[in-house]
Amino acid sequence: MFQRKALGGLFVLLMLLITIGGGLLAMRQENQWLLVAGMMGWLAALLLFVDLFIGQKIQVGLLLLLGVILIGFGVAAGAEINFRGIISGNTGLLTMITSVGFLRLVAIPDESPFSRKQSSSTSITELPTGRGAYGQTLLGTALFGAVINISAPMLIADRIHQSRPLKRFTSQSVNRVFFGAAAWSPFFAGTAVVLTVVPDAQLSFIMIAGLPFAVVGLFVVYGEARWRYSAEVDDFVGYPLKVNSLLIPGLLSACVLLASWLLPDLSILISISLSALLITLVMTMYRLGVGGGMSQLVQHVRYGLPRVVNELTLFLSAGVLATGIGSMIEAGFITIPVVDFDSIVAVQIVGGMVLAGAMGIHPVILISALTPLLLTMNPNPNLLALSYLFAWSMGTSASPLSGTHLVFQSRYGIPGWKGAMWNWPYVAVMFLFAAFWLLFIGRQFFQM
Repeated sequence: MFQRKALGGLFVLLMLLITIGGGLLAMRQENQWLLVAGMMGWLAALLLFVDLFIGQKIQVGLLLLLGVILIGFGVAAGAEINFRGIISGNTGLLTMITSVGFLRLVAIPDESPFSRKQSSSTSITELPTGRGAYGQTLLGTALFGAVINISAPMLIADRIHQSRPLKRFTSQSVNRVFFGAAAWSPFFAGTAVVLTVVPDAQLSFIMIAGLPFAVVGLFVVYGEARWRYSAEVDDFVGYPLKVNSLLIPGLLSACVLLASWLLPDLSILISISLSALLITLVMTMYRLGVGGGMSQLVQHVRYGLPRVVNELTLFLSAGVLATGIGSMIEAGFITIPVVDFDSIVAVQIVGGMVLAGAMGIHPVILISALTPLLLTMNPNPNLLALSYLFAWSMGTSASPLSGTHLVFQSRYGIPGWKGAMWNWPYVAVMFLFAAFWLLFIGRQFFQM
């Protein structure tokens, strides 16, 4: 079993290295190496598929089956088979997610068992408590989550869980703030999806326009906590936010910005992936030496990379579904009744995606299904991208099958359906703000 998982981890590593190498060679041109990288991803998925839960296997199987059926209908009606979409449609964003996952080895120094010197200033008995600790924990989750994705709430929740079992209040607070990062962070999976399917979207615009959503969400979480859970806030045991804990997120942001300045034609996905790997490599070598650092990286490939099987199979199968929908559109089978994509339609799309997310449908599936239809209306790419990011943030928060809820279920015994239901009131409030914000932006910037 361990040999099978280790081989799967090796194929995942080859996928990301080939994607990054091909991206550096091709820059903004078509990356011919993506097919090879996609094949590595599929080989890893085949080896690791047995490790999925039964529900996830059914979901992936249905996506693949539906995608193949749609491709068959499209080809029968005259559409061409898009082998690139089938094999490597989501390879770029899978590479980013996997590369960012390496940062967990070095992202929060005090939590790393591989540091040269462990700090005693933040031992379990000395964790901060009270309102200040609650605010620090929310801010730390927002900052870390925006850069290192799901690793952030896991690391922070693990630290708190060592002091006392994780309960509803802590779980929903950490999760809600983390999900808000999906609305603007350039390092988030949602942004990777959007940049892939809406290539004309401007990263700088969606970051600036999406950040207020995350900030408002942070204040909503804190305000509700002070109003409804004042006793829990006063007794809260939180994560210490210190200057040195911001080192890795700051380094990653600086590296990506530097890469964007030096190599403006380099894909943002490749910039993030390469920066994450280089930072991890340098930091592990510094802390453990060359031998120790290489040993730790090898262990991560053998035991850490196989754990991305959920994302790997989901994104690959969603790529097949998207290819199938594209074939149906090419064949003229699918049309959309709306002829103009304005801010009102954007709000309706977000609402529909959030409801679908609450029923367990992952946003990447919805985006894969909707994009080929919406692009026929020649929408403003920035408005479409922002709509997708808001829907991703709220849809995953409300979904019992989102990766974060499943992680909290397996690690802390909090059922995914409970975690999702706890977030529904928060999602309702945030949807009202999202609707207002999309209408405002549509009229102010796009005359809609």
